[in-house]
Amino acid sequence: MNVTSNAKNSSLSSVTKPESSKAQSAFLMTGDSMRSNTLPPPPDAAIAKALGVDQVKVSWLAGDGSDRCYYRIQAGDKSFVLMQLSGDDAVQLKNNGYEWVKIGRLLHDHGIHAPQTIATLPDFAALIIEDYGDLMMETRALDGLNASRREEVLSLYKKSFDILARFIEITERGDSKWSDRSFDAARLDWELHFFQEHFLKNVLGWTLSPAEQKAFNTESLKISEYLASNSKYFVHRDFHSRNVMVTGDKLAVIDFQDARLGPPTYDLVSICFDSYIPLLPAERRMLVEEGLDHLVKKNPSLSLNELSKEWGPMLLQRQLKALGSFGYLTTQKNRGNYLKYVPAALETLIPQNVGHKDWSFISTDLIQGIHQRWKN
Repeated sequence: MNVTSNAKNSSLSSVTKPESSKAQSAFLMTGDSMRSNTLPPPPDAAIAKALGVDQVKVSWLAGDGSDRCYYRIQAGDKSFVLMQLSGDDAVQLKNNGYEWVKIGRLLHDHGIHAPQTIATLPDFAALIIEDYGDLMMETRALDGLNASRREEVLSLYKKSFDILARFIEITERGDSKWSDRSFDAARLDWELHFFQEHFLKNVLGWTLSPAEQKAFNTESLKISEYLASNSKYFVHRDFHSRNVMVTGDKLAVIDFQDARLGPPTYDLVSICFDSYIPLLPAERRMLVEEGLDHLVKKNPSLSLNELSKEWGPMLLQRQLKALGSFGYLTTQKNRGNYLKYVPAALETLIPQNVGHKDWSFISTDLIQGIHQRWKN
């Protein structure tokens, strides 16, 4: 049996019941131990100098699904988070063009709580940012489910809709390049083929027949062109319970550097059908419907009728891309067993949510085939 099969099989028994995640840090996605490719932080002296203090204590937090690493800095009675960068991110920071800084400022200007930059250390490819603590929305939600406080969990999700409404209000670019990026048809189509490569092929071992491949290519482009026609709004791109922090009675957003233009339902389906939280199907439907109402109420230029048509195809595209990412992070990047989240994603890919006559191969035949192969 190959490595992929082992990873798949080990995931089947690991997600049926929500578990408390109190031990997780705000950025912890890859396990409790430091991963082999952890990036070292700058010297303590450089960090202390940037903060204008005599000494600091630095402790490792974690990495996430990206190549960034995080550390907590204790400076007297104050704490901060250090974001350690590499690759293109490091180059952007060196050239004073790192999008995280610029988009964080833009979100703050629109009343959205997001960590702000305290200091930059471009020579060390590092940022010092505000510390929003350790309580992720994921942690709060899982603890609530374990304690049978489902209404409290659903209220937490509904509270996140205020952030989504503010996202849609953002029209200016500030000094960021977010509006130069878009979920255009080419990007959305690429993501569906990414799913084919890293989930269908690498996880399920499923190679489409020539007829199936033709149908997939045709319908992938149809879905992508439909969604791209409304890619006119600010979207976070990765808006889920691990990228929302609970700080007091407020919610704050992290990991927003890849924001771009996209459909108004993109972030809504991302949070309502979050694979990290085992909500009931009826609860997810209720949340997405209330979320649509909230977006239209706060942004009257939106059409409830159009959004109601859009969210199903958006969910289909978003969840297939997520399956591709789970496969890629597990089999190619060795970031831990992300395949344990596959069952939760598959639970949302049902005809009532994603079935559509204009792309029936992908939304029906392909989805049925995935369910069957995953069970086997």
